[in-house]
Amino acid sequence: MNKVAIMTDSIAAIPPEMAQEYGIGIVPAHVIMDGKDYPDTEIDMGMLYARLEEKENLPTTSGATIGQFLQGYQEMSQRAEAILVITLTSAYSTTYGAAVQAREMAREKLPNTTIEVIDSRTVAAAQLLIVLQAAKTAAQGKSFQEVTKVANDMILRVNDLSTRDTLFYLDKGGLVYEAGSWAKAELKSTFRAILKVDASTQGITKPEARAKTKTQIMNKMVDIAKEKVRGKKLHASIVHTNVLDQAEQLRKMILSQFQCDEFYVTEALGATAAKNGRGLIHFGFYGGD
Repeated sequence: MNKVAIMTDSIAAIPPEMAQEYGIGIVPAHVIMDGKDYPDTEIDMGMLYARLEEKENLPTTSGATIGQFLQGYQEMSQRAEAILVITLTSAYSTTYGAAVQAREMAREKLPNTTIEVIDSRTVAAAQLLIVLQAAKTAAQGKSFQEVTKVANDMILRVNDLSTRDTLFYLDKGGLVYEAGSWAKAELKSTFRAILKVDASTQGITKPEARAKTKTQIMNKMVDIAKEKVRGKKLHASIVHTNVLDQAEQLRKMILSQFQCDEFYVTEALGATAAKNGRGLIHFGFYGGD
């Protein structure tokens, strides 16, 4: 039996091979379309993107449920003494609250299993980096306290920058927060925006920069990363919604400017696509020690 097992939600977009290698439990968010509830790990993405392009009768989303987390705790308690859950920012979803409530319910059913729930205060690419670092630490046989400390330290270190083809979907989904004025301005002029959501923004969306083209935005992302990392080796990830070519363009730009210790590129699942539309790029990163 392992000392610590790691769980997260599907917004982290953990590549399946990494989830399998490190035994990471993934609890799916949900997409509701035409009255039907789809776990976002199972929805037909082509069908979802087609509906999003209509910009009417938009799909909605809901977080992972208490029941899903409780089932996950029961399963993972069979192979670990303790479970550490790292969720997307609680400002975006009910997922964190569901994980906490499930933990309280599990106290009687799983009295010998320690369960802790952490709000990552971020999403997607930055969340992926936090989860993977915690999972790698757990795989080294570290104690529950040590793994939890690594995760909490990572939350304060990671940066998350995102750009998308339009702020329309984020605004409609109620997640635009302090970038609301930019969403309104987008209706009158053409520009691309960089938004930020991580511990430095208290887990809510804040505007960071904007430019006329996506290439200019990518250059700005690289410049911001340079300022943050200050010559250290880069740990990075990109999560995208059906724009692998753009994700690869940004990856090549980054690799030309940084020494990278690790770099992941992965596609987001249904709930993230529903909240952002096609064209999202999340860039998560931090500087090595």
